[in-house]
Amino acid sequence: MFKKIYILLCVFVLCTIKSNAQDVLPAANQDINEQIQKADFSKLQAIIDKNKPKIESGNANKSFKQNLAACIMQQVRLTLRNSSYNNLEEKLTEADSLLPNNYYIESTWGDILLEKKKYDEALNHYKNAVFDNTFEQPISNDFYMKAGFTALNALQYDIAAEYFDKIVNSESGNFHANLGAGMSYYELKSYEEAKVRLETALELAKSSAEKEYIKTLLSKVKEFLASTEDSDTDEDQRFVVYFAGNSKDDLGDITFDILDDIYDQVTDSLNFHPDVKINIVFYLTEDYYKIGKEWSAASAQGIQIMVPLKSGYKSPEYVKGLLAHEFTHTMIHLKSKNRCPLWLNEGLAQYQEFTASYGSPDQIRPDYERIMNEEFINGDGYLSLNKAQSMIATSKDHGNIARGYIASYMATRCLADLYGESSFDEILTKLGEGKTINEALEEAIGRNQNDFEEEYSGWLKNQ
Repeated sequence: MFKKIYILLCVFVLCTIKSNAQDVLPAANQDINEQIQKADFSKLQAIIDKNKPKIESGNANKSFKQNLAACIMQQVRLTLRNSSYNNLEEKLTEADSLLPNNYYIESTWGDILLEKKKYDEALNHYKNAVFDNTFEQPISNDFYMKAGFTALNALQYDIAAEYFDKIVNSESGNFHANLGAGMSYYELKSYEEAKVRLETALELAKSSAEKEYIKTLLSKVKEFLASTEDSDTDEDQRFVVYFAGNSKDDLGDITFDILDDIYDQVTDSLNFHPDVKINIVFYLTEDYYKIGKEWSAASAQGIQIMVPLKSGYKSPEYVKGLLAHEFTHTMIHLKSKNRCPLWLNEGLAQYQEFTASYGSPDQIRPDYERIMNEEFINGDGYLSLNKAQSMIATSKDHGNIARGYIASYMATRCLADLYGESSFDEILTKLGEGKTINEALEEAIGRNQNDFEEEYSGWLKNQ
């Protein structure tokens, strides 16, 4: 949900990385510093080669190690744009062996990984940099900004909030920091804190696009606070459930039993057991429609599931399928780092929904059955996966939306039939590592998306 803002922050982050280009690890020796400033790779290598034996003999003191590490880090900077990551990693590892967890080394390492969108690895290096006080290095707000941005992308919202708040505490008028903190607190379900930060960000926003986005997110926060103010709340080790109105009378006895079942079903299927609590809100219908889609039975945003209260919810099978569908979205969001394409996201959610409701992923919803049989199986209703997700995302015709969902579901069934449910785990894991869907499919099943779609088309004809 934060893609537009990620783009804005990404521009800021890349500028920050460039501005840190002069943030060079100093040598302990002034003559070595002068050589570093001359930026001659070969001369730096000569210094390294000359002094390596002393390092290898174990007779080097800390200042000596610092001199060599400074030379190596300058080499990294000189070759940053022209070397493969493997070559850079070798140099960074060598420098780190001389000065473990050093601020300059760790922050540069994090910058390189951030540009490669390896957010989890980058964040680990930024965390190490924060705790290094060797040179009493004052940590700049620019550093905390890129670390906060990285934590957001790694879905480590508590760390993101901590870093953005460090900026706000010293620079209360920083737009990006207030916005980042608001986004982080929203995901942490700390809605009062999110409201404060987002309202400040709205006052500081300059562009109409920024203002409109913040207003949209802020309205979700305010609606949640208003809708849950008088709600009954139950909580266990996995879920926090809000019951609006008198819904607890209808749902309370069955909700946690259902949630335990779908938790085991979905997390086992995806081979993913995150240590987070999921927020589930049963809204009054009119409140839900202020923040959800009028045609949707429920929706998931991050690690929050929202369910409008309508008639028919006393059926345990209906509630179970509904919650399984949305819970799957939350698990995909976390496991893939929000990088899963819509066709696979919705396909997996339906696969788990039908398993929960009907006991089998092969049993589709009754209202989808006619379209599936007449158009997809007995007709020529094949849709490309890109077309399917476009219909889900943009169509206003309920029939076309259903066709997009069915195509996504059938493609997911095809994956399971041809490659096993373990392929779900493998694909989502690769996506979470920053791979594209083509790369993830290639590594998981040996086929890119075009090749898989050919298999899927043939598989459909045999159903």
